[in-house]
Amino acid sequence: MHTKTDELSLGYKQRLAFACSCIHEPEILFLDEPTSGVDPLARREFCRRIDELSISGVTTLVTTHFMEEAEYCDRLVIMVAGELAAIGTPDEIRALESDDESTSPNMEDAFLSIVRKQKSQRDA
Repeated sequence: MHTKTDELSLGYKQRLAFACSCIHEPEILFLDEPTSGVDPLARREFCRRIDELSISGVTTLVTTHFMEEAEYCDRLVIMVAGELAAIGTPDEIRALESDDESTSPNMEDAFLSIVRKQKSQRDA
C-alpha cells in the first residue's frame, strides 16, 4: 500500500494498469499485452477478467504474443510487418492452416504458419 508504483514488480504494475483502465467502466477497452510480465496464474486471472468484461458488454481489444490467450478471443487479426495476414475466429484461423478436415493445428502452429507464408510472399 505504501509502495510507489515505479517500485512495483512488472506483474503488479500490469495488475494496477488493468485496474485503472477498468475503474471508469469504459465501453471500449484497449489492452496492449496486458499479461506480459505476469506469472501463469495471474495470466489466467487476467483472461478470466477480460472475458467477464466482454460478457458484460465491454468491447475489448487485446494485443498479445501469447497464442494460447488468443484462443479466448471472439475474433482475431494476425498482422505481419504491419500488414493484415489473417482475420477470423480462432477456429477459422486454425482452419486456414489445417492440412485436412481431420486435423486442426493449435493456435501457435497456425500463427507460425501464417507468419511464414506472409513473410515468404513479401520476400518473393
